[in-house]
Amino acid sequence: MPKNTRNGNFRGRGGRNYGGDRFYDANAPKHDHDDRTDRSGGEWNDRNRNDRMTDVKRRVSFKPSNGGRGKGRITENHLRAHMNDDDEAMGGDMFDGGDLRVRMNNRNFDRQRRSGSPIPRGVPRGGGGGGGGGGGGNQRKKLLPNAPWYEVRIPYGNKYEKEFILRSIQQAITPQMFIPLYYKANESGAVFFVEDFQAADAIMRANRSIQTPDGRRMILVVRNNPPPTQVNEQLKMRMKQAMVKRYNPQTKGLDLQKFHADPDLSDIFCALFRPQIMLAAIDIIAEHIPEIEALNLNENKLYMLDHLKSMTTKMPHLKVLYMARNRIPYLHSLDSLKGLKLLELNLLENPLCKHFDDNTVYVSEVRKRFPKVIKLDDIVLPPPISFDVPEDDTKLPEAKASFLCDTSGADLVRQFLEQYFTIYDSDNRQPLLEAYHEHAMFSLTVNTTYQSNQQKLGAYISGSRNIKHKTDLDSRCRFLKQGRLQVVSHLSSLPPSKHDLTSFAVDLTLFTPHMLQLTVTGVFKERKGSVNMEQIRSFQRTLVIVPSNGGFCIRNEMMHVNTVTRAQENKAFKGAENGMPQQQAAPSAAPTVPAVVGVAATVPLVPDDNTKLQMIQALSVQTNMNAEWSKRCLEETNWDYPRAEFAFRELHKQNRIPPEAFRTN
Repeated sequence: MPKNTRNGNFRGRGGRNYGGDRFYDANAPKHDHDDRTDRSGGEWNDRNRNDRMTDVKRRVSFKPSNGGRGKGRITENHLRAHMNDDDEAMGGDMFDGGDLRVRMNNRNFDRQRRSGSPIPRGVPRGGGGGGGGGGGGNQRKKLLPNAPWYEVRIPYGNKYEKEFILRSIQQAITPQMFIPLYYKANESGAVFFVEDFQAADAIMRANRSIQTPDGRRMILVVRNNPPPTQVNEQLKMRMKQAMVKRYNPQTKGLDLQKFHADPDLSDIFCALFRPQIMLAAIDIIAEHIPEIEALNLNENKLYMLDHLKSMTTKMPHLKVLYMARNRIPYLHSLDSLKGLKLLELNLLENPLCKHFDDNTVYVSEVRKRFPKVIKLDDIVLPPPISFDVPEDDTKLPEAKASFLCDTSGADLVRQFLEQYFTIYDSDNRQPLLEAYHEHAMFSLTVNTTYQSNQQKLGAYISGSRNIKHKTDLDSRCRFLKQGRLQVVSHLSSLPPSKHDLTSFAVDLTLFTPHMLQLTVTGVFKERKGSVNMEQIRSFQRTLVIVPSNGGFCIRNEMMHVNTVTRAQENKAFKGAENGMPQQQAAPSAAPTVPAVVGVAATVPLVPDDNTKLQMIQALSVQTNMNAEWSKRCLEETNWDYPRAEFAFRELHKQNRIPPEAFRTN
């Protein structure tokens, strides 16, 4: 006899039964006798046994997940069991209707069956974790003891009063207490949040233990989840209102301790550990109280602090910062705040404190980031050992083109320099004898670090007294010009020049009735007859000037010559192009510069008797001629000492100077 067709059924995917478990031809002959029913209660077309035997090769079999045991039909009870479990495990803030949950659970169930993971019928999914007392029902995720917030969801909680739900939960977890925050009910259920792990764990264990008025068991789904937040203008306005009452203008301190628990913010989530909320608070502080000096951020569940870097620029006056009883894991998390000049810091009861057994190391690490801290965790620290100077002493004065220690000396210095460089740039520098003291000293240095400088500055190197290279005492003394005659003689041997007065920068560093010291820097060019041959140099001359004969004269001078930089070269002698008059070279005759009272007397064309005697002695020493012939040489050159030297050298080369002109000893 043919077997009953029901006994020959194979269960297909998802536990569904298909008659003969095959795809049959629509044109196949139909029979009148078939006692099978489809899933909707209709009759299945009967096939005779011979037809089934001929179609056996076309069968598509699906191996049952339970090894062929059981009836293999998904019943309404199965779906309801999975639906209840998913209600407890699903995340999100919205609760869907029953039809959507059935469809989602049905798809989840099919997905589990297709993945080859057997799911025993009648056993809720989710495994271990947080079984509820009284009603059972395991939850998929366990609670984390260190989570900042815990979400409690009550599916269908919108059907009951808020007071009934909270009172029932409190009775179920007694003696444990809890504080519900941000309670909200919507069309899908109710939700609130708690901060305490012990309270959250007790609520989770009370799952399905509370009887509702309609005879159901209340489902309590507890998850590690903070309240949702959205930073908008309304939130910022509420934050401002809460900060107003927390600010003390006398101490310039703002108390934001446990800011999210402020009574004025009880209906809105405003936790500072959320970066977007903290950044909004910083912007509010910077806009309305930029003078803030103390900030209390205790008990705000702060964790990572990278987003607080803007505090260093938006709170420049902050000196006191409290961050106790937060969740800061490591001390290097504070690196983003290193720009703050903190004097007091409180980090008590943060996880970072557990990493330091030695308090000395802890203090040292904190001071590496905040070197000015004198009070840490409510303990006054010993003064830091450092070579740091007070901040006020490190401020440099404003950069200026020129510096005058006494503005009353400005006119005197300007007039002196105008007269000096007018004569220096003339064809005859001999009148500078009156600009130097009888015992004046002069030294010239040239930068010869680069080979190119040695070639460009060859005319100055022969007289350079660079003590870095002149190491022996004899050379140092020989290149130091002493006495007005030697000084002016050496200056006269330097190439003719033309200074750019608009490039001068003058620093008057000392100005007293008995002495003044100034440094003048600028550029000049050598005059060699052809414009193409003119070379631009930079210079620096330091002068010590003393009163003399109703005027002033140079007692000591140091002159440094160097090549110009590109910027100096581009700006040099541009005054004439801009309509500014430039200094013109004086004729060969001595310049007739009007005398400036109190600065320098008019330089005479012929030196006085005392100067003549000094010139005779200097020429005699230099040429080995006796005093009579030295005087004769100077007289014939109109007492122009450089010309006298030049004349002696030329005549001596030609052997035109008689032997009796020289000293015998």
